[in-house]
Amino acid sequence: MSDSALSDFAARSAEARDPQELWHVVIAFYADDDIPMVSYHHFRQGRMQGVLTETGIKAHGFPADWVTHYLEDHLFEHDPIVALAARTTRPFFWNDIRHLVELTGAEEAMLRRLEAADLGDGLSMQVVGPNLRNGYVGLGFGGRRPALSDAMIFELKCAAQIAHLRYCEMVPDDARAAASLTAREREVLGWIARGKSNAVIADILRVSRHTVDTLVRRIFDKLGVADRTTAAIKGVGAGLILPT
Repeated sequence: MSDSALSDFAARSAEARDPQELWHVVIAFYADDDIPMVSYHHFRQGRMQGVLTETGIKAHGFPADWVTHYLEDHLFEHDPIVALAARTTRPFFWNDIRHLVELTGAEEAMLRRLEAADLGDGLSMQVVGPNLRNGYVGLGFGGRRPALSDAMIFELKCAAQIAHLRYCEMVPDDARAAASLTAREREVLGWIARGKSNAVIADILRVSRHTVDTLVRRIFDKLGVADRTTAAIKGVGAGLILPT
């Protein structure tokens, strides 16, 4: 990686118009360094008593079945790699985790699941933002770790930090929006993001069209938007729904 590459990344991050475009800029940047997998966890309310609260997660390049398993089974709640990254400023490799921290039984079980997924080694790092809007970035190598100097690792972290701060600029009220949406409203927002009409959503949820209309109006009011596209974009940016 060269200084010009990092400068170009900073410029493209600043020019990104929304979180989805920024995400593509991030993916392309790490792909240029032969890093095929990128994950980003945004801790909207920080960490309390060691448990993740209000976490938005994005993932690229990871096997779809692993991402589904990780999210639906809430593996992130017992992920020792993410937990350690939140406590240290220095990046570390996934495969070194057992030498860096004593694991609980749940963390060891989660780590065995990770190893069974055969994702290879990776690099973990914390990113920090305003008002405790911190996060985690995981860079998966898809195999054995490459030879990375301390300077190269620092540059990879600088890029992650640049992207995180740009994301915080784009989505200044994400914590408020996440906290205000009910579980049902988030579900409706997810179907909106998939292009479903209110009538179709009503059929899927087995509720009346009037109920869905009311939920959509509430979602718009809480997110401060006036149309479905903007609601979906803001939902992705806030980590309320995952981009496809």
